[in-house]
Amino acid sequence: MTITENNRKISTLILTDSFIIRGEVTVPSNMRFSDAINKFMKNQGFIAVTNAEITLIYGGTKLEEREFILINKEQIVALSPND
Repeated sequence: MTITENNRKISTLILTDSFIIRGEVTVPSNMRFSDAINKFMKNQGFIAVTNAEITLIYGGTKLEEREFILINKEQIVALSPND
């Protein structure tokens, strides 16, 4: 997805079996977050996350920060926008 004025960044919390990932996911401006994930990105195997902070789920140890990561959708246990 190309970043344009027709997109917006949503602050997002992503849980996997091992990690908590906080970052931003870019979605079309005219779509709700859930619609973008379920419909617009349904054929994509990965979700792009920018400004990601990666923390161990057990113990809460912050591992690192990354400007950009791709997360395999099959590894995601839960996904939620931060309101």
